[in-house]
Amino acid sequence: MTGLDRHPRHWSLAERLVLLTVLPALVVLALGGWWLRHEMQASLYAGMAHMLEDKAQRIAVRLEVQDGDTLQDLPSSGDEFSAIFSGWYWQVLRADRVVVARSRSLWDQPDLRPSPLPISARAQLYAATGPQQEALLAKTFTFQTRLAPQIRGQLGTAAHPAPLATTAATQWQLQVFGPANPLYANLRSIDRVLLATGGALLGLLLCLTVVQVRIGLEPLRRLVAAMAQLRQPTAGTLPAQVQLERLPVGADLEALKQELLALLQRNTQIVARARSHAADLNHALKKPLSVLVAAASAQPTVCASTVRKQTHAMSRLIDRYQARTHSDALQTEWTQAGQWVDVQDCIGQLLAMMRQLHHVAELDWQLVWNAPTDTALLWRGERADLDEALGNLLDNAGKWAASVARVTVSIDAPGSAQPMLHICIADDGPGLSQQQLHSAGARGLRFDESVEGSGLGLCITQQIAQSYGGTLTLDKSPALKGLQACLVLGGLVVSR
Repeated sequence: MTGLDRHPRHWSLAERLVLLTVLPALVVLALGGWWLRHEMQASLYAGMAHMLEDKAQRIAVRLEVQDGDTLQDLPSSGDEFSAIFSGWYWQVLRADRVVVARSRSLWDQPDLRPSPLPISARAQLYAATGPQQEALLAKTFTFQTRLAPQIRGQLGTAAHPAPLATTAATQWQLQVFGPANPLYANLRSIDRVLLATGGALLGLLLCLTVVQVRIGLEPLRRLVAAMAQLRQPTAGTLPAQVQLERLPVGADLEALKQELLALLQRNTQIVARARSHAADLNHALKKPLSVLVAAASAQPTVCASTVRKQTHAMSRLIDRYQARTHSDALQTEWTQAGQWVDVQDCIGQLLAMMRQLHHVAELDWQLVWNAPTDTALLWRGERADLDEALGNLLDNAGKWAASVARVTVSIDAPGSAQPMLHICIADDGPGLSQQQLHSAGARGLRFDESVEGSGLGLCITQQIAQSYGGTLTLDKSPALKGLQACLVLGGLVVSR
């Protein structure tokens, strides 16, 4: 297999547009030229037939019967049928196809024989070859004469004879021949004019099509140039995304531009999350590494349990962020990614785990279900994301609550096409000040170093909420006077 076979050439958009325009035009021009030539040819044949018929009328008037069964041409002044080999000839045939009279222009040459089939059925013209091997056109007429001198015949055609109302008459066939070369020359001239005109029109159409395609594709080329600016930004210019937003592309390409902008925004979010995950992982690994370094500096031999504990913590952190990265890779569009998750079942399992994890505090874990009890709340996404987001918030509530931690589940706009899931987790702990609420969620920020943690829980939860078109808000609980964290997520379906 050759390289050409492995890599077939693909036509560009401009080439296909030009081809799709020129090819139909070429077909139309060819059909139109053929029809026009056919009509002109028919017109020339009809003109030749009328000319032969006119001459046949004049010839029939000059013929008279001699001796009862022969015809003789009456003396006349010189005309085209009198000059030898003039190209104009006539001959008269009896019913038995025997020539009984003919024009002087034939001289002593044999009788002429027209072709058996007409070259123009409409004009009833036949091809023939003259005494000098010149091309001729012939037409046959019929006429009748009375068997008496000075009585002339009435002319008709071979297909439609015109007999006289007489009881004694003889029927003859008159064949008139004329030169065909002038007619053929006219046809060749018509062909040259049609070819020249068709070629000029096709060339003009091709030029206009190329110009039209270049002008029509100019917005698309500007769009491609704006996209290329993303890879090769130049100093002193506006960001490529801003240029793309301001780029006029017309109504037809506006939808494409908006889709590209959405894609760019989505890619920007993915890159930002990837950088955030890397920074989070870097920050989270620093603490166990610092513990190991401090332990190694304090004593020559580090306790094996300390090493195992810290390495196990680092391993869990790496697995955790690997799962987060995999989840982000799947979320090209949160409305289409992931599986259906039963919200009630997920919350129930997390509460059971929190009761075991914080059993020493003997907290009262309450679940307030404000959603309809006869419906199932199904959330579309990654189960690990929902577990991690709610797990971080519930774990914080378990660490800071004095006696009560409450989970409230509700639905925003339950009758709409895209309802939002609301999960609020409140506690009766000390809460946060206004300054702390403003800075909460920053990477690695911890308000109490005595409590175990990496300071990344709220930051990660906020990222998860944003990836699913939601939000995370922190405020003072109106009922419990502690901290209240409200998680809002999209992708909810209410199933009955």
